[in-house]
Amino acid sequence: MSQEEAPGVLQPGQVIKPVMEEENAKALALKLFGLTVTSIKELNSYDDRNFLIQVESDSTNPHITAGRADGYVLKVTNTLDSKNAGVMAAQNEMMLFLHARGIRVPKPERNVTGSHLIFAEISGDKAGEAGGENIVRLLTFLPGKILYQVPYTAQLFFEGGAFVARMDNELKDFTNEALRQRRFIWSLESAPGLSKFLFAVNEGRRQLVEEVLEAWQKIVVPLLPTLERGFIHGDPNEQNIIVSATDEDPSTYHIDGLIDFGDIHHSCYVFELAIIIMYLMLEVRIMSPNEVAGHILAGYITQRAVTEDEWSILKVCIAARFAQSLVLGAYSYMQDPGNEYLLTSAARGWEVLDSFWQTPEDQLLAQWKSTLKSYQ
Repeated sequence: MSQEEAPGVLQPGQVIKPVMEEENAKALALKLFGLTVTSIKELNSYDDRNFLIQVESDSTNPHITAGRADGYVLKVTNTLDSKNAGVMAAQNEMMLFLHARGIRVPKPERNVTGSHLIFAEISGDKAGEAGGENIVRLLTFLPGKILYQVPYTAQLFFEGGAFVARMDNELKDFTNEALRQRRFIWSLESAPGLSKFLFAVNEGRRQLVEEVLEAWQKIVVPLLPTLERGFIHGDPNEQNIIVSATDEDPSTYHIDGLIDFGDIHHSCYVFELAIIIMYLMLEVRIMSPNEVAGHILAGYITQRAVTEDEWSILKVCIAARFAQSLVLGAYSYMQDPGNEYLLTSAARGWEVLDSFWQTPEDQLLAQWKSTLKSYQ
């Protein structure tokens, strides 16, 4: 069985996002967590349903004595991931692990049964849409802004690189066997599986992705056995990085936390680096997208060294993540038309990827290493 055909990997045609309304979410919060919702707002999501809720201060849940001023996020997991309770439990364990080590992440709360996850019957209301048993969890909400909402600065890029490297260093002490075996389409190692979804993009874009996948097979695959591995977040993007500031002056914004642990898995550390670089290239206006990596790398190497093998594959890894985000975003939009969040990467991503891919690797590396020297 190939990696992309492994159990738990999204296949073309699958509809996995739960179908539910805000009233259903309120009922779940009361039944499963003993919380009476006073306000509710659905948050952007690819495959899950996430609701930001404010609740009354009193609770019938002995494990939650009082509501939080910052509220909670009620997470209803998609039908595919709900089939793997071990991975969902691992997400909770990782958040609790990092929270205990002073890294600002959401904290899972216990439900009325005393556990951190529980199944609930979620019924699809249209033919062919997702319904059935879904895992439901409650996480503390992290106040602040997402990075996407604030002006980008070189300092934020530097801090982003340092943050993910520090997090991955902490996770060297984390272990979970269910997570170690996880295979899914958003893992960068599953990039070859994109070939199944290329029907979602036009011919010109398809050719670009095929070039990237060919380079992946030729350059990255032979080095996979040699790369340093560990447990990673897997999706440190501009929508998941939390920033805070003392005022609205862009220079006072700082990286403050990380949310959305849905893509955690055991993989290569360089992939985490490539992922954050790719997403922060998308919306940058203060410099060329190709310059972003230099600032992220400058912060990253304050916490973890980048090996020669990792340098040699970094361009292809970044491009492969572009391809994943763009192709799977286009496919997901076909399944959920009208969900503009799914097209966030596409707004500028194809143009940025094309320019990045056409730039010679030696030119990129020289530019990034020059930026590193400016920080010394």
